[in-house]
Amino acid sequence: MDEMWTQRCGLLYKAWVQVRYHRRRQRFFDMVDKGTKATTLLLGASLFGEQLKNLKSVATGISALGLMALVFGYGDRKQAHKELAEQAAGLVASIEDVPVGKLSPETIAQWAGQYARFCSKAPPPLKTLTVLCEYEQSCLDGHPNHVARPWLWRRLISQVKG
Repeated sequence: MDEMWTQRCGLLYKAWVQVRYHRRRQRFFDMVDKGTKATTLLLGASLFGEQLKNLKSVATGISALGLMALVFGYGDRKQAHKELAEQAAGLVASIEDVPVGKLSPETIAQWAGQYARFCSKAPPPLKTLTVLCEYEQSCLDGHPNHVARPWLWRRLISQVKG
């Protein structure tokens, strides 16, 4: 029973880390998408001013921002991470639904299979962001020394560099 409980807690921990990770990615892509749209709108509105009509760099900036939004598909990525976070939260719910007395090797195997299928659908994770999410979850679980907190400069670039 202790081994099954340990496996259950391990899967629950991994699932919560995935929820955190994909919610962070969802928020990041949402902010980038909104920021790109707002900047494009502001730059576009500035073209209507008499003083800025002759500035080619503003028009180039608008085109570049629009192109970035198309190429990187911020909205699509945001939606994908939202769906992945919901799937991970569903796994958390299914683990929490089973009482301690009803734990069985079959149930553990079913959860492990769900987690493996989930990971097969997810895009490759960013390592620093994953470590940051593991650190946060470890602190929440009462084990702050389980995972080392990434340095500030690594946390700052965790959304763009693996």
